[in-house]
Amino acid sequence: MTSNLRLARRYARALGDLAQERGVLDQVEQEMGRVAAVIRGDAGVRDLVESQRVPADAKLDLLLRAAGEPVSDVTRLFLRLVISKRRERFLPEMYQQFVAYADEMRDIVEVEVHSAHPLSDEEMENLRQRLGALTGKQARIRNVVRPEIIGGVVARIGDLVMDGSVARRLERLKESLRGTRLENVG
Repeated sequence: MTSNLRLARRYARALGDLAQERGVLDQVEQEMGRVAAVIRGDAGVRDLVESQRVPADAKLDLLLRAAGEPVSDVTRLFLRLVISKRRERFLPEMYQQFVAYADEMRDIVEVEVHSAHPLSDEEMENLRQRLGALTGKQARIRNVVRPEIIGGVVARIGDLVMDGSVARRLERLKESLRGTRLENVG
């Protein structure tokens, strides 16, 4: 694990614990999401935030405006701390790690489902229930369309991949046929 990821995870866990304790987990997630989106989406803002020449108060004001009004005390204190420690360039990564930690606290698992076509609402709900039963958590599904899998789905939960695609089944059949010896044909 890289030191930047460790740093982002450490800050995210501290923020998550405090937000959970104060009962503002959802609000802080929304506020920090807006901050991360502005930093990622606007090169000018990113340059100002990362610049050592811009005063800390100006950075804090900029980030608080990005977070939206009114801003929770938890978000305000967190941004002040990050800026005082000169870690503001890691805010987008801190947000990503915060979302993962908040989902863990809520018993939500992120599932990426690849399918040949967009899944219907009914298919999504069916998958959500089946994956929830499998993981023991509430599944949040992100559908990715990949026509090359022909049919079926490929579900990715963290490092676990469950491949139920037609393309994979055909590949297994092909491997099986290669292993079959033809004797006395004719």
